[in-house]
Amino acid sequence: MTTNTFASLRDMGYQQAKTADNLTTQAQFAIESIKGFPADVPAEARAELYAGYQLRYNENKPAKLYAVINGHYTIATEEQIANKKVEKVEIGVAYAFSYSSQEFGKLANTNPALHGIVKQWRSDVSDYCSNRLGDLKRAATKLLNKGKTTQRQTLDFAESAKKLFDQLGNSVKVKAGRGDTTADPVKFKQAVDAFWKAYKV
Repeated sequence: MTTNTFASLRDMGYQQAKTADNLTTQAQFAIESIKGFPADVPAEARAELYAGYQLRYNENKPAKLYAVINGHYTIATEEQIANKKVEKVEIGVAYAFSYSSQEFGKLANTNPALHGIVKQWRSDVSDYCSNRLGDLKRAATKLLNKGKTTQRQTLDFAESAKKLFDQLGNSVKVKAGRGDTTADPVKFKQAVDAFWKAYKV
């Protein structure tokens, strides 16, 4: 994995700002290149982005060489690497995603030990790609909203009360269904009706 050494907090701050500027530029390119982005990400565009994210993940976490001993997979030692009789397999991003979904599913039955390792790689890489796409979408949304003023909806008391009663009405039904003896939907409705009868607006 790549390690960064900063000369100082000032240097780190500069690098952070540079990274943010780069993300803004990348988000602008995505907006111009992907129709409907960030609200919509077509499958073809997503696949291209993920291919790039996977390249970066592979740089940070290169493939590992495993030795196969009695059906078990362990990180190969120097001796095992030198021993041509020891079965070895290099597992990383490319290997993990060389399996189709159907093939990967079958692997759980045909080779559970290998399946567990591949599953971890696929899960970690998928999370990484999803997070990077999320970063890009948030940056793009920020760009599109730049200069726009947001109007916060202000509810008057009656509207706020109605909203609260609606929420409590749903809650009392759920709690009653779960056996909460203090939750009575019928009495709650009667209480709300009484409230609005007394509090006419």
